Amino acid sequence: MQSIIQAGNPAPQTAKELAENVLSWAKRHKLFTKVSLEDAVDGADVQFVANGDAFRAHAIEEILRKKSINLVGFSEPQKKVVIFTNGKVSKTDEKILPFHSAGFTIEYIQGGIAQVKGSPPPPETPKPFNLHQGRYTCGSSIFPAHCIGAGTFGLIVRDQNGDLFGMTNNHVAGACNNAMPGLPILAPGPLDATEDACDPFTIGRHHRLLPINDGIPENIAIDVNWDVSIFRLSDASRVTSMQGIAFDTPAVVAAPLPGMQVEKVGRTTGRTSGLIVAQSASPIPVHYHVAEYGVRKNVYFESVYIVLGDNEQPFSKPGDSGSLVVADDGNGNKVAVGLVFAGNEQRSLSFILPLPEIMNKLSLEIVSGHHV
Repeated sequence: MQSIIQAGNPAPQTAKELAENVLSWAKRHKLFTKVSLEDAVDGADVQFVANGDAFRAHAIEEILRKKSINLVGFSEPQKKVVIFTNGKVSKTDEKILPFHSAGFTIEYIQGGIAQVKGSPPPPETPKPFNLHQGRYTCGSSIFPAHCIGAGTFGLIVRDQNGDLFGMTNNHVAGACNNAMPGLPILAPGPLDATEDACDPFTIGRHHRLLPINDGIPENIAIDVNWDVSIFRLSDASRVTSMQGIAFDTPAVVAAPLPGMQVEKVGRTTGRTSGLIVAQSASPIPVHYHVAEYGVRKNVYFESVYIVLGDNEQPFSKPGDSGSLVVADDGNGNKVAVGLVFAGNEQRSLSFILPLPEIMNKLSLEIVSGHHV
């Protein structure tokens, strides 16, 4: 099988290095979509040839130009680079495209554009919330009082003073950077407060957030962008750390890794499973369109992992934002690894933020065993 090698450059030692080389090459040859994808590597003049065959290298370039690259990711555990394309790679394309390079595997997945949309669809589960022993569960619908919408109550966390908070996305409960401290967060969210719902109540009040600032990496510091908010629980006795009726929130936080099988419980799709297929090799632009707040902007994130839903089904849909992502530690124990914040549901892809960094930035610890 043909390979891509770097002419006049040392062979990459890691999957990340190879992914960065592919990024540099693709950017120089203008193989990305019209959506801007700024990468974290400089424009090194990396040359690629296929088995020393310039004609084949040109054919590879033309295929990827027609399919258009959205995103490049990598998996160190699997020694793999993943190229996400706008168009589907055909069987004919596969005869020309390289699938191995310098000891690494190359995979092609359609999709890769991350979006955040408002107006979530009706839930696919019986209800957009769950009660466990009469208490409101994580994985259920929440939203600020002054807007008609719904997102997901991800998990319960504790600060250094022992106070309890709910955690979700900034764009769910932080009003996209605009929530005033003390803003009521309703459960279920106003969109889900129907005749079949439990009585809506103030589950908590907005307390703090990590921002989502628009602008390209050349102009702003994007390392502050995390799309996370926490709200102080109004009455901790009314909630439980159960994730729906499926399982309790894990007591341990661990780093997400490509190759992990993961699952989540969310407002719209309930309990779903998937596979972390890659970590983004460069800052990734996420397109926000949240009608409830009149928000349209592109926000870049540095640390993003991409999840492919099992059985060609979406891992998440609008309304699942804020869901906690959990994995198996290999010994049959669940660990909490991330937070859903964006998706590309047509391609069954979801985008998650790593939970360990979130907890460190906010000086919080996870809460398990709460009214289970």
